[in-house]
Amino acid sequence: MEKHMFEELSFRKVFKFILALLLFSCGASGYAGVLDNRVVKGVVKDETGEPLPAVTVVVKGTTNGVTTDMDGEYTLSNVPAGSTLVFSFLGMQTQEIVVRNQKRIDVEMKEDAVSIDEVVVVAFGTQKKESMVSSIETVKPAALKVPSSNLTTALAGRMSGLIAYQRSGEPGQDNADFFIRGVSSLNEDGNKPLIMVDDVEYSYEQLSQINVNEIESISILKDASTTAIYGIKGANGVLVVKTRRGEEGKPVIHVRAEAGGQIPVRKPNFLDSYNTALLVNEARTNDGLTKMFTQHDLELFKDGSDPYGHPNVNWYDEVFKKSAMQSNINVDVSGGTKRLKYFVSGGYFSQGGLVRNFAKADDDVNTGYFYRRFDYRTNLDFTVTDNLTMRLDFSSRFMNINEPSSLNATGEIYNFTAMHPYSAPVLNPDGSYAYLSDVDGYGPTLNARLANEGYTRTRRNDNNILYGVNWKMDW
Repeated sequence: MEKHMFEELSFRKVFKFILALLLFSCGASGYAGVLDNRVVKGVVKDETGEPLPAVTVVVKGTTNGVTTDMDGEYTLSNVPAGSTLVFSFLGMQTQEIVVRNQKRIDVEMKEDAVSIDEVVVVAFGTQKKESMVSSIETVKPAALKVPSSNLTTALAGRMSGLIAYQRSGEPGQDNADFFIRGVSSLNEDGNKPLIMVDDVEYSYEQLSQINVNEIESISILKDASTTAIYGIKGANGVLVVKTRRGEEGKPVIHVRAEAGGQIPVRKPNFLDSYNTALLVNEARTNDGLTKMFTQHDLELFKDGSDPYGHPNVNWYDEVFKKSAMQSNINVDVSGGTKRLKYFVSGGYFSQGGLVRNFAKADDDVNTGYFYRRFDYRTNLDFTVTDNLTMRLDFSSRFMNINEPSSLNATGEIYNFTAMHPYSAPVLNPDGSYAYLSDVDGYGPTLNARLANEGYTRTRRNDNNILYGVNWKMDW
């Protein structure tokens, strides 16, 4: 009897203990639920103060979220303290705000600059990228701001479907030719795409001289559906360039300065006089002829003890420099009011060449290569009335190209029948220029021709004025 009473008492104690634990757990759970049942309200607006509907508000890392109504207001329940609210909307920068003790959180969302890339220039207008079915490729202007001498070379390798090649590295003449989706004709001119800059047709040369700092967007139209508006001229594709324009607001000034160096991609290695003379003797022996150089000549070439009678000249190093500098400076101002918006840009570009200047220090001439360009652009937009707008664009480019008159002289470095490392010294003992004097020819050396045959200075000006009126007659 006593044993039975003891077991019953023990069972009651255990039951009460378990029941207490369950009640405590339920109470703690209910208490936690009260903590997490935080309600956060607020309103979401844009930078102008207008409410934004359909903005997604989500507790980060969960599926707990709502969207704002037509007045931009939202109410979100079950928001734990310390959690993060994520506000997202197409075309706006996503914002994350940590919830502490706030019961109301108002948000002002800013436009996302990346969303500009979603708008593509197509013919005489723009179109949202997600709504396009045509083949169009765009490139960001920031990707083109590289230390390149002109726009056409900067485009190479940055747009799919565009094939570019550069024929020359001469300063001022180094623009690249390009094709869109390959070639379709044996006539080279028949493969050139149409180039449109602010709805005006440009040539390859005019496009190459545009300052990259002036560009807002570049698109290439590749298929028939996008180029149909241009007719037969758009058969080889169309490159569409839109320049920058002013926006309403306070004046904004940008200054960009850069400097770069130019070096040869590959530098040829030439044999010296001694090894060249050995090969000449060997070649003549193989042809059954007498050797041109005696053993004494070979020794003089090798030890360099007779620099005038037995010279050893590397003509490549004598004519070309190891590097050349280029610089680019741009300044632009943009801004405006509701009635007038403006964009003004000015730039100066300077590029040197790799050919040495053989003119005397006191001469105001340059027998090498160089290129100078000054460009100026003004884009004005007038809002005359709510239905009438006007634009006035003015651009100018002043170019100065210098090159030696003896253009073919540098190519003779690779002509081994006309000049050898032993053909002549660089200068005679009296400081005058030497002459070539071997069996293959007789005439002035390369540096002598470059120094004495003068130079050619070409100046080009390119001026453009564009005036347009847009009158909305939807009334």
